[in-house]
Parts: sequence; C-alpha cells; structure tokens
Amino acid sequence: MVTAESENVAIVSNTSSVTKPIFFLFFIAFLFSCTKFGRTHTAKGRVMNPITGEGIPDVEMKLLKSTLGLPGGKKSVKEATSNSDGFFEISKSGLNVYYLQCNTSADYYELGWFENGHQISTAATDYKLKMGKTLHADFYAVPYGNYKIVLNNINCQGPNDSIIINQTNQVNSLLGVDWIQIGCSGFNSSFTKCPMGTIFTHYKVVRNGITNEFDVAFDVLPNQDNIQTINY
Repeated sequence: MVTAESENVAIVSNTSSVTKPIFFLFFIAFLFSCTKFGRTHTAKGRVMNPITGEGIPDVEMKLLKSTLGLPGGKKSVKEATSNSDGFFEISKSGLNVYYLQCNTSADYYELGWFENGHQISTAATDYKLKMGKTLHADFYAVPYGNYKIVLNNINCQGPNDSIIINQTNQVNSLLGVDWIQIGCSGFNSSFTKCPMGTIFTHYKVVRNGITNEFDVAFDVLPNQDNIQTINY
C-alpha cells in the first residue's frame, strides 16, 4: 500500500538523483573556469639602464615552462619584446609553473630583476611567476665601454716603491680586491670590456716606509675607449 508519506520519500529521492549530476556538472564548469581563465600569470615592467633612467627597446622577453626533467629544463611558451621606451607586458593562463626570462644583447651587462629599486633576482636566474598574480618588475642592464688603466710613477724613490689599488663601481662588477704594482716602471693595461658608470678607485702609495692614500672617481662611457691615468 502506498501512503502519502512513502510518496514524499520517493519524490525526495528522485529529486536528489537529478540534482547530483547537475551539481557535478556545475562544479566541473566552475573548476575549469577558475583554472583556465582565473589563474593567469602576468609580468609587466621595463627593461632599463638604471644609471641614465633610459628604457632599452627591442629586448626579447620569454615565458618558460618546466619540461619536468627533459633535456633543456624549460621551454619557451610565449614571447614579447620591449617597446621603444623599454616597457613590456606578457601573460599566459593555465596551471603550469612559468618563469620569466629577459635576453639583452652581448653589448649589455645584465644586473637582473628589480622591484621598487630592490633586486629580487639575478640576471642568470629565470624569475618564477606566481599563479593568479601580476609581477611588476624591471630588468636592469647597462651598455659596455672599453676601459684601461695607466699607472705612472712620476716620483720614483727606488725599486721598492709600491702602489696598492682597490676598485669598485656602480654596478658591482668590480670585486674590490687589492692589487699591487711595485717599482718605477708603472703599468699600462690592455683594454677590457667594462660596464658604463663610475669606477671608484682607492689607492695607497708607499715610499720609504711612508704611506699616502687617495680616492678618485672615473666615469666609463659606453661604446668608446676610456683611459684612466693615475700619476703618483
């Protein structure tokens, strides 16, 4: 015998069986929309020379995806180029982990990624983007100049005369390690590539047991020969 109560139970049961697949389909659609379209990796910023404040145009940016241990480690999935003022923007949706890479030419010394003037990654490191977040960061690079140093001992007191030199610069490419030149002949280096910017030279001159110290600044200009002369 079918009672009113049993009919109500049957109706509830049938409703539940219909609701479950509908809810499941809705959940799948919601999950797909979140992962496919709501999880966007974005990076925007500027490739620039931090000394002059000028942007660097036509620099290639790449988004890389891990190849899970396959040869090469990462592969490029999207590329962009900085505009005439150095600005760029690149983004991609998906569930993968993406890394940002900047490739300037061999004419530039790369400093790396900076955020609000603070370094967040070296030039040699591909910067990992956060899923669903926008990275606002700048890539710093400076052009090279040719640099040489000439030392002239113009007041030689004997073969034990010494000059001890320590050099640093604006972009920290010089290590600040002491090196020494002894005697009256002086020194004339060959030209080497050096990032543009100021070189800070601290040197000590030792003659007859007496030491005198000096500090000089020398600016390396890009794309030309720069000769620093120290007469001591």
